Amino acid sequence: MYFDRLSSLFLQSSAWLEGQIPLSSPFTSAAVPSHDFLWDDITPSKHFVWHPCFGDFECARLQVPMDWQGTSTEANKTVDLGVVKVEAMVPVTDPKYGGAVVMNPGGPGGSGVGQVLRGGHHVRTILSAGPAEAADLDARYFDIIGFDPRGINNTQPILTCFPNRIEAAIYSLEEEAHGYIGTSDTSFDNLWASKRAVAEGCSKKTAEEGIAKHMSTATVARDIVEIFERHGEWREQEATRLLSSMSPENVLAEQDRDIIISRTAWIKDAEKLQYWGFSYGSILGATLATMYPERIYRALLDGIADSHDYMAGGWSTNLQDTDVIMVKLAEHCWDGGKTNCPIWDEDGPAVILTKVQETIAGLQKDPIGMPAEGDRGPAVVTWNDLLRLIRDIVYEPIREFPLTARVLHDLSERNGTSLATWIRSQRPAGLGEPLSQQCETDGPYSPACFATKEGGGPLLSWEATYGIACSDGPGDRLNQTKEEFKEYVDRIMAQSKLIGAGWATIQLPCTVWHARPHWRYEGDFRNQTAVPVLFASTSIDPVTPLANAFRMAEGFEGAGVLQQDSEGHSTYSGISMCSMKAIREYFQSGKLPGETGGLENDYEWKGHGALCEVDRKPFDGYDAKGPVPELPEGETDAEMWEALVGLNRVWP
Repeated sequence: MYFDRLSSLFLQSSAWLEGQIPLSSPFTSAAVPSHDFLWDDITPSKHFVWHPCFGDFECARLQVPMDWQGTSTEANKTVDLGVVKVEAMVPVTDPKYGGAVVMNPGGPGGSGVGQVLRGGHHVRTILSAGPAEAADLDARYFDIIGFDPRGINNTQPILTCFPNRIEAAIYSLEEEAHGYIGTSDTSFDNLWASKRAVAEGCSKKTAEEGIAKHMSTATVARDIVEIFERHGEWREQEATRLLSSMSPENVLAEQDRDIIISRTAWIKDAEKLQYWGFSYGSILGATLATMYPERIYRALLDGIADSHDYMAGGWSTNLQDTDVIMVKLAEHCWDGGKTNCPIWDEDGPAVILTKVQETIAGLQKDPIGMPAEGDRGPAVVTWNDLLRLIRDIVYEPIREFPLTARVLHDLSERNGTSLATWIRSQRPAGLGEPLSQQCETDGPYSPACFATKEGGGPLLSWEATYGIACSDGPGDRLNQTKEEFKEYVDRIMAQSKLIGAGWATIQLPCTVWHARPHWRYEGDFRNQTAVPVLFASTSIDPVTPLANAFRMAEGFEGAGVLQQDSEGHSTYSGISMCSMKAIREYFQSGKLPGETGGLENDYEWKGHGALCEVDRKPFDGYDAKGPVPELPEGETDAEMWEALVGLNRVWP
């Protein structure tokens, strides 16, 4: 669940490469080659019809019912899912072809298409057989599939609350000016009014259009089942095509053809599911595993949210470990030494942490004003700005701690330049660009009204998060008063001084979100799946604490827990060959890491468990923008190492 982090990314994303990749990303050119591709050029179909896109990817628009139950006023409407695929390294006719793995990045509201475009090749390397497994007859190679869930990005219809990108950007800047709750005497009142103003009108408009009533997690879980059904259908047809296109000298014996036809046959209404979901994606995965347990063949849930709390509308079991991150920053800084950490102090981690706290408190009392310099106008950096930075860096310590230390060092010397530069980088792009003629033709709220001169498509809209989260939670939040919500805010802020103020407002739009879901999951997240589920977590996750992994694993018979001994959100936030080898083994064979009861913990866990160390730590000299570091001693799989480092650099 990375909503608060996601919100800051959305501020950067008004210019997206072909509607997908933030142009501000340092990995854009390497991850996704420029390609003249438009989603509108693909005719939506009830079957998978793949088209080359974005270099060596395949794209499709899969048409599914808006109402899977067919009992609402939207029974005759459809949703066109934007889907992208990284093809397996072997054809479907190869006995080592392992099928598809579907990804979800979390949010709720994240783009699965964008996730796979950034990291799909890395995921394929990690999950598919490597050099050590290649000769094994049971080795498997996978397709990697990402999709934009309902209402999001390249899936149509899209849920958006603003008529165009300029209005959305202006609102974001205004909200930034309000500050987090507690950063001023008026911040709570302003946010209460502004977020409800967006949610009330938007929820009514999109409910009338239909989409807001059909965005719940249960509905998206059914979409995933459909993706696998249609993939099975495509697999059978692709095998037939490949067999029929063989040259005469390569034609197989009838017995061999029959074996291939049998192995690739579409198992109608019973295709097995293979899934890797992060953060909110763990809630989606838990819902999938509970609703369709007999179909689960592989399910890795990574960065575990408490699904019970989420569905109850609480979002209250997320921040228990968050503030420990700053303690770890001080410890890693001390270990890294003065050369690697500018806030290092010879008196040790406790003194480093104390000075960090003093710097934060100093900025709270006394903002830093900076005169105009060069092409930068005059600016002021505030406590609220620093909270925004900290909110982001807790997700990716190994990648972001060096920046954090630099900013804190500068602030301690009353120099706000580095923080001001970061804040400017987060602001919406394209504000000075006029809306296109196509926007005027198509009208407000159309995809054309969110395009920029860089060629971007629809803006990835954080409003879709509300359409999902408010649908999944109970409807009684509409009766919540301002005073009652303030009590809730105080409880959340008490959990974390670092990001509680931002987290506390996530549920605010739900107090006036009038669209109620036609299909809402109301189960208890308990079931026995065909193959056990694997839950993965870091030791100190800022928004999905380790305790959630054990809590959720208790509901799924035979489930396993993989604990990565690092800080950050989900396993990719750290760099651990041990973790990735355990994950590969799970997808290759279904084997859970560790032995029964083999993981020491405070949660009375009795299932399979394993603890993995990391290969790199913050301030050890790792440069997230430099060359891939050398393969760790004793390791031989250079491709997996490069893929692991690559994911850490390009996600989320």
